[in-house]
Amino acid sequence: MKRVFLQNNSGFKWHSTGDCYVKGYITDPKGKLYIGKDLVDYFKEIDSFVDFEERVKYASGAFSVVIKKEEELFVSVDTIRSFPLFYVRVKGSWMISDNPYYLAGFGQFKDANSIAFTEFLAAGYVTGDETLIEGVRQVQAGENIRFKTDDLVSKFYFSYRVARVADEEYAELRKVAGEVIENAFGRFVKSLDGRTVVVPLSGGFDSRLIATMLKHYNYKKVICFTYGRNSSTEVTISKAVAEKLGFQWHFIEYTEELIKDFVNDDTFKNYYLAGSNLTSMFYLQEYFAVKYLKEKKLIPADSIFAPGHSGDFLAGSQLNKHGNLSNQESDSKLVDRIFNIKYCYVRPNKGNAIILKERIARSLQEKFSREGDYAYSIQEDWDFKEKLAKFNFNSNSIYTFFGYEFRIPFWDQELVSFFKYLPLSAKLNKYLYDELIRAEYFESYDINFVRELQPKENEIRKLKVKTKLKRVLPENIKALFLDKKENLFYYEITRILRDDLLKRGIKSRVHSNSYNSLIIQWYLEELKEKYLNN
Repeated sequence: MKRVFLQNNSGFKWHSTGDCYVKGYITDPKGKLYIGKDLVDYFKEIDSFVDFEERVKYASGAFSVVIKKEEELFVSVDTIRSFPLFYVRVKGSWMISDNPYYLAGFGQFKDANSIAFTEFLAAGYVTGDETLIEGVRQVQAGENIRFKTDDLVSKFYFSYRVARVADEEYAELRKVAGEVIENAFGRFVKSLDGRTVVVPLSGGFDSRLIATMLKHYNYKKVICFTYGRNSSTEVTISKAVAEKLGFQWHFIEYTEELIKDFVNDDTFKNYYLAGSNLTSMFYLQEYFAVKYLKEKKLIPADSIFAPGHSGDFLAGSQLNKHGNLSNQESDSKLVDRIFNIKYCYVRPNKGNAIILKERIARSLQEKFSREGDYAYSIQEDWDFKEKLAKFNFNSNSIYTFFGYEFRIPFWDQELVSFFKYLPLSAKLNKYLYDELIRAEYFESYDINFVRELQPKENEIRKLKVKTKLKRVLPENIKALFLDKKENLFYYEITRILRDDLLKRGIKSRVHSNSYNSLIIQWYLEELKEKYLNN
């Protein structure tokens, strides 16, 4: 027996016909948009798992799908895991849901997954198909699962790994990049269907390009917003961009009054559960801004948010930053680099470090294994399916929690594929991406600025040295690195979580990356107190 419990209809709603359940939006290879009930039509005529795999493979967008087929279930999520799905095995039956807490309670799963807890403390998310509770599993980014009567078959339909790259000259690559960007943003604008699009406008290039392309396509219903301290350079740049483009702009200043006692607010209590789902750190940076926009009715109820995730990753921002620039590299070196960079919040002890490195090594083989893949792309693929999907993109849950849809303009299939095969020389320091959009788009609207927030190569080198130093310094010295005047007001926000832990007699371990670390520790303590046996 197989049971399906799909309960989360905030933002995007579940739609079904018979035994086909879908959520989200996609564009097919012919450019046709499927959203809402139309999305059911894209999947409902599936005859076999092979047919199911084919449909999923060519679906570009954000979606989850569950199909009952005779005695089997076909389940999939998109390449960035936009709408997480979970499953358990209870008394010989498979149960599928978008609410892992429900599955845990239904099956009386109450035991903590100890190594997942250690991993979550270190990274802010649980890798692979596990969750923080033993027995509750997650469908992974870019994964198809076929649930049979007694077992399941899992296949990844997407990989960011490459064994070759484009060999065209730079001028030709630049020309094609412009065409691909135009195509991707054309599909994005079409998907808005005349509704108001809300752009979280930072001082960086990605959100600025989204706003610029909306202007380029003469889209009228645009609202931009920026949040944080009023002294932030981001505020100055974002305001200037919105004014140059002629878009409405709101600044939500983060103050002690705005965030006052949020930890006891019922809205937050519901949000942190939905924003974590036993697998990911819930985000707080944008939470107060979106809540403010909604409560003050500054945006229409049917608005669509369009964040800039994660154009910089596609463009190559992580390559120099992480030093993964080799075509060939040993598996152990790959594993060590991933561990040293990604598991940075609360460092695991030696024994757990060995277990987690084995876990990383195993996942590199399980996700996709092929001879000849370039080493740097193997690391990018891991980053894509774990860190980006479960950590960065998880911030979209803020929008859906407050009842809004979102679009991810950069996660267009054609755009992703182009940058996937872009040679290293064009990706280092985001060379092609930054040069192209500055010259072809920002210059046209006079939104290139002398003082930019994009780090230069020498700044990246300094950051890497500082990061290495932090790893070996005592905790009391690391705390000195905390910037109490950082742009996003994160020190004050997470201080409330720290104080809440202290009231319970729990002293949080403050680390050099403590803002996220405090959120992580607070959530795990909540789980231990309210949901778990141990």
